[in-house]
Amino acid sequence: MARAGLTHNDLSYMHVRWAAASAVALLVVFSARRAPGWQEAHQSGDDVHIVVDSTGVASIRHQLHWHIVRGPLARIDLVNLEPSVDLDPVVSITAEDGRALQGKAERRDQRTVRIVVAEPHALMRGDFTFDVGWRIDLLAARALWRDGASWRLAVTAPAAHDGFDNGRTVLDLPSAPTEPHAILAETGVVDESAVATLQRGPQRDILELVRPHVARGEAATWTVRLDPRALAVAVDTATKTQTETKAPPEPNRVRDIVTAGAAAALGMLLALLVRHKASTFARVCSTRGARARGLLPMPEGVRAPLAGAALAVGILLQVEGQTTGGAACVALAMLASTLRATRTASPVRGPGRWRTLQPEAVFMRSPDPPIAPLLASRAWTATNWLDIDSRAGRAIALLALALAATTVMVVGRFDPESAWLAGIDAAALLPLFATGRTSQLPPQGIRSTALWLSRVFRALRGTANIQVTTRARIGPDGLVADEFRLFIVPQMAMPGVVGLEVGLAWSSTPVCWAATPEVLARVVEGSAAALKLAHDVPGMRSTPGRRPDERVVRLLPRNPTPSSTVALVRRLSEALTDRRSMPWASAWTGSEKRAELSGLVVRSLAGLEGACLEPPCTL
Repeated sequence: MARAGLTHNDLSYMHVRWAAASAVALLVVFSARRAPGWQEAHQSGDDVHIVVDSTGVASIRHQLHWHIVRGPLARIDLVNLEPSVDLDPVVSITAEDGRALQGKAERRDQRTVRIVVAEPHALMRGDFTFDVGWRIDLLAARALWRDGASWRLAVTAPAAHDGFDNGRTVLDLPSAPTEPHAILAETGVVDESAVATLQRGPQRDILELVRPHVARGEAATWTVRLDPRALAVAVDTATKTQTETKAPPEPNRVRDIVTAGAAAALGMLLALLVRHKASTFARVCSTRGARARGLLPMPEGVRAPLAGAALAVGILLQVEGQTTGGAACVALAMLASTLRATRTASPVRGPGRWRTLQPEAVFMRSPDPPIAPLLASRAWTATNWLDIDSRAGRAIALLALALAATTVMVVGRFDPESAWLAGIDAAALLPLFATGRTSQLPPQGIRSTALWLSRVFRALRGTANIQVTTRARIGPDGLVADEFRLFIVPQMAMPGVVGLEVGLAWSSTPVCWAATPEVLARVVEGSAAALKLAHDVPGMRSTPGRRPDERVVRLLPRNPTPSSTVALVRRLSEALTDRRSMPWASAWTGSEKRAELSGLVVRSLAGLEGACLEPPCTL
């Protein structure tokens, strides 16, 4: 019978839970694998025994002492070995109880040797000694060289895995009248702090060097001064050196002449291109009333030869291996080839009158005789074929880029370093295309604004309820136009709207000439349109217009692009439209919404297009 407070169903549910928990516990216990044990081993010492014969070949035996706390120890890596050593693949391993084990030595890379233990589980705990050896030609490895009247021998042990004390190095050398000494590598004086023991004999001299402590990752290095009479190879090397000094090899004069000729040709080509670009750009600038300037304050006849000479000298320095000096000369050639943006004062315009023209007369190239001077002013060609603002200049620039890339790829197959240098030299052509461009020339009225305004005209021509025409300011002679604008009037404009004008305001920057689009809202002072602008655009500043009763507000679009300008014009046209004159189909059908409409116009003018209010420059 169930206990008080628990039903039969509750007891059954508890039994199910206990059975499930017991099954999970048993599954975990029987399916769990044995955790791998930790391993710990440390290098406790390194004894080096070096036997040098009279030919300069050394036989080296390393006795590496390791203390294993927890094994097994399967392999050891020896780092910082000379790549030219002749490695002995057999490694003897001796345990502290005298057991002899085997291992093998194999290369992992040029400077690393791995010792692989044949029976890793035999190295579980205790002290073990690994005996590994190799042979090396000290002269070929440049570990033995002449130092005045004596010779130097540099001995470097593999990098230590762990720090240990009393690292011992034994040098077994042929005997000589002058005993060997451990010296300081920097100064060449005898190292008085070295713990050294010398045993001299009739045939061999044994020098024992002890380093009190070797830090982790440190490669113990010793420098020893030897008597040249201890090595028979020293006499042969000295004789060979004297013979080579007396008879140096004949330089390859043909290669030097070809290299110098190629560098001179490239320098001359760059000088001619710089001269052509500078003269052409100066000629075009003179037609705009400006003066061409180089980045370096030098005359044109000096900058062009300087650019060519700097490139030629830079190539020669790179061939000789002086890459830094060569790159500096190429940079100087680029500076000498660079042209600065022109600057000119705004011309003082005389009296003139604004004339309304049909857009087709300007944008469609109408043969109307009074408009012929305007069309002739638009007939303008590119400065030259080195200007990337023109179609021919872009084609030439792409061709030069492809030629430079091909040269770099071909040179890279033979010498990767020379490929980088070829790319640096090709950069000397960059100022020829990137500077002295059309955008750096001062504007010429309708010549510079007609193309930009044509995009705005095409976008506004399809807009309903507005009329778009063009206006040009004609000079006193009645033929030449010095300014060009679009004139927009809403078809159902509220009283007092004179119209909207779209034009470009040019300004000089350190890089080029920049055009800022502007929209001029012209209204009659005190009219409904003037009150509408004053109410919907708080804080606006208006200036007098062409007539005594006219006021002008200058608005700038958020972005200086045709699309942003078109959006601002459409918002202004909608705000200045008299809705009482609209057809019944598009009139308001609900309750009075004049207050809401005013708020909508404020948001559309000051927020949606981000229009900026500025005092007009040229009205």
